Amino acid sequence: MLTCATVLGKGTIWCRDSCRKVFYHIVIFSSSASPSTTTYYMSEVGDPLEKAVLKGIDWSYKSDEKAMPKKGAGHTVQIVHRHHFASHLKRMAVVVCIQEKFFAFVKGLVNLSSLSNSFISLQGAPETIQSRLTDLPPSYIETYKKYTRQGSRVLALAFKSLPDMTSKFTLDVSEARSLDRDFVESDLTFAGFAVFNCPIRADSATILSELKNSSHDLAMITGDQALTACYVASQVHIVSRPALILSPSKNGRGYEWISPDETEIIPYSEKEVEALSETHDLCIGGDCIEMLQQTSAALRVIPYVKVFARVAPEQKELIMTTFKMVGRMTLMCGDGTNDVGALKQAHIGVALLNAVPPTKNKASSSETSKDENTKSGKSKKSKAASEAASRPISQNGEGSSTSHISGNRHQVAVEMQRQKLKKLMDEMNEEGDGRAAPIVKLGDASMASPFTAKHASVAPTTDIIRQGRSTLVTTLQMFKILGLNCLATAYVLSVMYLDGVKLGDVQATISGVFTAAFFLFISHARPLPTLSTARPHPNIFCLYVFLSLMGQFAIHLLFLMSSVKEAEKYMPDECIEPDSDFHPNLVNTVSYMVSMMLQVATFAVNYMGRPFNQSISENKPFLYALIASVGFFTIITSDLFRDLNDWLRLVPLPRGLRDKLLIWASLMFLSCYSWEKFLRWAFPGRVPEWKKRQRVVAANSDKKHV
Repeated sequence: MLTCATVLGKGTIWCRDSCRKVFYHIVIFSSSASPSTTTYYMSEVGDPLEKAVLKGIDWSYKSDEKAMPKKGAGHTVQIVHRHHFASHLKRMAVVVCIQEKFFAFVKGLVNLSSLSNSFISLQGAPETIQSRLTDLPPSYIETYKKYTRQGSRVLALAFKSLPDMTSKFTLDVSEARSLDRDFVESDLTFAGFAVFNCPIRADSATILSELKNSSHDLAMITGDQALTACYVASQVHIVSRPALILSPSKNGRGYEWISPDETEIIPYSEKEVEALSETHDLCIGGDCIEMLQQTSAALRVIPYVKVFARVAPEQKELIMTTFKMVGRMTLMCGDGTNDVGALKQAHIGVALLNAVPPTKNKASSSETSKDENTKSGKSKKSKAASEAASRPISQNGEGSSTSHISGNRHQVAVEMQRQKLKKLMDEMNEEGDGRAAPIVKLGDASMASPFTAKHASVAPTTDIIRQGRSTLVTTLQMFKILGLNCLATAYVLSVMYLDGVKLGDVQATISGVFTAAFFLFISHARPLPTLSTARPHPNIFCLYVFLSLMGQFAIHLLFLMSSVKEAEKYMPDECIEPDSDFHPNLVNTVSYMVSMMLQVATFAVNYMGRPFNQSISENKPFLYALIASVGFFTIITSDLFRDLNDWLRLVPLPRGLRDKLLIWASLMFLSCYSWEKFLRWAFPGRVPEWKKRQRVVAANSDKKHV
């Protein structure tokens, strides 16, 4: 939750002694300068930072552009005109009037003697306000850097007194609104700093650490000041090495890398950025990005930066496109309209809604629901009682009672409408309890991203990656299984069919049932809760898949041909026509048993479990299906139940052939399993080598500019 420190009391907001009387006014002007903050039935709705200001100084803001202290005797302030925040200016301003006492108004004319003063209130980035002050305090830079190094958001506040205007309030307002913005925001008197503490979410550090440990690179893109951004990045494991911030040189010649504590200074050179990124985590600001664009060095610098500070919306989009140009796969989280361009450019965009995550305590949720039910029951009873009390009882006449009833009905209707509006506004307030799905408002980043998280947490990023990896390996194993089954089936239906080998109807049905069960249960594998450093293979057409298919098919073909040839030794010489009706014989029996053994081995060997999905032992349905199929084939091969084999139209196997068949099946499974394990070790999924592509793209860009 965003909090504003107490003004002038605990050292967290610095203020000049000469400006203490107007400091409260400037803070309230700044917090009221956005139309997104308003009051509805005594409840402020709007930007969290602005609401934190109102709460910190204990003021209230009304819908009629007035603000006043909640306690004590203080001036009521009236906002006359706003100059809204502009990302390229990094500041905003309001023109206000302070009224000291009540006075009578006459329609069309107002006595200006009641206006005590007109002020310009300005807030913005400390480095932006610094150049517009008439008198810069000696500790200005040291003070705001002190708090930004601690991860706080610092706003500089300044003001100026406007000259006296005409004697009519209406003309005064029109003149104030027509003032040039540059005039309004120049020759200012510094008032102080407003420091905001924005605690990091409890789960952010854990989630980002898991992403980093799973071979993902992390980068932060923010509008905060560079020192604040570096501090926050270090707390959430984005920055783990000494940080360097790119800044203009103090002598005005070029740029240099400066550490947050200013103890290390390294001259800037675009050719040394890659080497510097090996030992340091780099940070650049929006002004430096403009310099990189002008010098055509964006492709050489941006891919190696970990923290981007004071970034404009169009610069966020530039960062995403640069990452994509050098071959990096990007996933971006954003929560505002200024993130729309970058979310659309990223490969995966995740919009975060400003809602509180639901509690995981089921007991508390059930108690809450019970309390709500109790409250709703009481409200219904009280409403019924009020309606009953509002019904007039007239013994002498009906005219007065009828008019009274109609009046009460009108009041009840107005009250119900007011309650509906209040409930709607409460639901739109982002500080809801989080139990209901938040409302997607116009302008939210969810309009430009394929994924929308229900809460303001980066936890969905790990879910997307886990589900994506699980889907990828499942698709890969499905193609391998289908490929091996198709190759084995093609051989049986072509070469062996010409030799009179075929399957009976019952045999084909049993084979189809087992295949359907395997495909059903293999798709039930769930992704593991933690991300692994290993990467799955990104595509199907790769050397690993080709060698795996060819190697396993060669082993399967050898086993199949050897088993059929061995069975032919125990059969009398006879000519079997390919188009003749099926009749059971030893070759058909062996062919059916071998094809089913191959099918079981194919599913068991090519199942991809850890480190992406559940292993075979954890996927209980698939494990039980494998055990049942192995037991079934062992029973029919050993001929334990003759009636079952007769129903399947299988002939008894000679003992020597049966023993060889079981031994060869075991060797076939071990050979396929060893071959698959070897290929997974020899051809692991690799992180894309983006640095080589970055050098090529940067070199081609240099040639174009030359």
